[in-house]
Amino acid sequence: MAEVRIVASAPGLPNWTDRLDDEAWDSWSCLESLLRKDPRWKEEQVNSVAAESLRVLRHLPDPRSNNGFQGRGLVVGYVQSGKTANYTAVAARAVDAGYRLIIILSGIHDALRNQTQKRLERELVGDGTSHHQWKLLTGNNLDFFPPPPETLDHAGPFLIVAKKIVPVLKRLDEWLEGAGNRLHWLPTLLIDDEADQASINTKGNRAPDTMVSEGEDERAGESKPSATNSMIRSILNRLPRASYVAYTATPFANIFIDPSALDRKVGQDLFPRDFALQLPRPDGYTGTEELFGVGAEGRDVLRFVPEEDVVRLRSSKKGKGRQVTIDPDAPIIPDTLAEALGAFCIAGGIRQIRRDGATSSHTMLVHVSQLVADQARISGAVREQIDLWRSEVAQGGHFKEWLGNMLESHFRGVTLPASNERVIEVATNVLNELMVIELNSETGENLEYEERPGRHIVAIGGNRLSRGLTLEGLTISYFLRTTSMSDTLLQMARWYGFRTDYEDLIRIWTTPAIARWFAELALVEDALRESLQALTRAGKPPSEMAIRLRAHSELLLTSRNKSGMSADAELSWSGEHPQTVLLPVSDHLKLQRNFDLTDQLIAQLRPSFSIEGGMLAQDVPAETVARFLREYKTHDDILAFQPDALSEWIEQSNEAGELVDWSVFLAGSGVGRKTIIGGINTGMLTRSRVSSDSIGILIDPRHEGVDLPGGPQGYKRASGTYDSQAMRAARPRTQGLLIIYPLDPANLGTEFAGPVIALALSLPQTAETGSWVVNRGVADA
Repeated sequence: MAEVRIVASAPGLPNWTDRLDDEAWDSWSCLESLLRKDPRWKEEQVNSVAAESLRVLRHLPDPRSNNGFQGRGLVVGYVQSGKTANYTAVAARAVDAGYRLIIILSGIHDALRNQTQKRLERELVGDGTSHHQWKLLTGNNLDFFPPPPETLDHAGPFLIVAKKIVPVLKRLDEWLEGAGNRLHWLPTLLIDDEADQASINTKGNRAPDTMVSEGEDERAGESKPSATNSMIRSILNRLPRASYVAYTATPFANIFIDPSALDRKVGQDLFPRDFALQLPRPDGYTGTEELFGVGAEGRDVLRFVPEEDVVRLRSSKKGKGRQVTIDPDAPIIPDTLAEALGAFCIAGGIRQIRRDGATSSHTMLVHVSQLVADQARISGAVREQIDLWRSEVAQGGHFKEWLGNMLESHFRGVTLPASNERVIEVATNVLNELMVIELNSETGENLEYEERPGRHIVAIGGNRLSRGLTLEGLTISYFLRTTSMSDTLLQMARWYGFRTDYEDLIRIWTTPAIARWFAELALVEDALRESLQALTRAGKPPSEMAIRLRAHSELLLTSRNKSGMSADAELSWSGEHPQTVLLPVSDHLKLQRNFDLTDQLIAQLRPSFSIEGGMLAQDVPAETVARFLREYKTHDDILAFQPDALSEWIEQSNEAGELVDWSVFLAGSGVGRKTIIGGINTGMLTRSRVSSDSIGILIDPRHEGVDLPGGPQGYKRASGTYDSQAMRAARPRTQGLLIIYPLDPANLGTEFAGPVIALALSLPQTAETGSWVVNRGVADA
């Protein structure tokens, strides 16, 4: 099929969507009206969906064009942040603009596909008030099966919500193959939800060869695309006018697709050559920063599970059915899981009282292992424990007293809506209503939030809980699942999202290592989103400008078979904010050396300008900062902050006329314990360890603007938070910022007498964008 590309209009030129007046937005108007009537949606949230969906649409080809097209794009959101709302709105606007076939590829499990189908029928198809007469080719519990070809003679739009598995995609592909000329009048929008799952080609491509006939079998030893990827490309290749938009919160694998990949049978790969857009961070969203970074300070979110509990819960051996020997006198479930269940009852009681008894779904996540045998055994043990507690309550035992201890231990500092006694009483009622649901391929159980609202569900599972599926009212998570891949780890974090009126009840039981990984992931995420925004600012598509990702630790960005096209360049921290997320708290010699070094620097600089609780020195030479960093002692395992490499990069940038002028900010606290550094009396700041030596995210976002004109107040979002990315974008190439954090050792669990010195840098976009993990095809272009 000959391809004619149509891309969005250049900046300053008329956009094809300008042909649509207010009356043209029929489907979108119905959806907008529905959202504005929903009390869960705030006005500013609906306004954001309206603006962002139009922004995406403008990057698609015009469906009314006489030419053929094959659009390729990427939309990046946050985990559990409303990506479905955005693509539903995009689909509504697309139909208003002239697209007629809407295909949604929604996960690989029935639960997510069914959830998406119901939502789209309610929000996109609506109640018939729209002028568009929709034809549904899938149903609530019915995946795609080919209707007669003449079905496509229907004049209105079509909706298909299909699982992203080969049998379903093959049926769709064969149906389109038999549709013939009808497809010419069928502009299609294919939305690939969770597009980094299954869609990525993990194999090869059959080389184009004009001497090879169309029906010739693969040659010996020739690699062809992986099955799901091949089917998606084949479907698109059959459609004369099609736009493919990938949606995900973890686009690492999508960015690593070879831009030039071409297969002689199924055509071009799915690299988002035309656009890659970052959705704004929604107001009220709870993400990595709030749970594992600075925003987690004082929230008491994390609880650590000892290794013996991990081993006990993962007793099954894959494929063998064996179990480790368990002491028959040991508790049914480990104490940590019992405490998490107790906390879930209390959280449910608090929510119920706050809502004055109103019905609201409430969920606990238990994600220990991907093995079905483990999940079945844990589900049985949890049910048995709940039954014992119920019997104890009926017999007047000590369960309520134990629940009172859980309230004191895990919800201290939470503003309770009633007395302790009342909370415990309602929490006991929650215990009697608990439903344990095992979610995996063998049980076939579903959450049924709409059919049976208001239940208190303990959801125990593995991969079915790992992606896309919304866990309504999630408060308590017991999470032990390990992986070395950033994208997989982020997708398993079902606790991200909107937690209006109960974000103070979120508690996560996990291991120290997993907590540290999540803290480092905040840095990886931040670098990715800054790179996407730089793409937008430059007004260039990904085919013309590389998207760069920083790999900060032993975590892989994605699985190796998805990242074959990645390449590394030389080290650079352009536009970054490196920070010491690991501290040598057990090495007092290093701590003392860092304090002495800082004491000397502050005494030399004599910072005199007071701002944001700290003291600022300006016009500091680059050599002074580079020398200080080179002498600073870090944790042996830190990878996010490399003093020698940073110093060398600063010196090289200085020689090139960049980073020549530095500011040094000594952060302080008005309420912290006092210390003296370089003759300045300042309050120490508090940070808590999220694992053995990790403090999570060190930097306070407002501090990145202390040396900018107008200070950080000029970079405040409507929500009251500070936009540190905007601060770095506004920073001149010549100006760097070193932030020194004197941390209270008491909060870090060290007996060191003085403050623990932690460091962060805020760096501008420099000319040498340098050494990130980049797409080799784009990098070499």
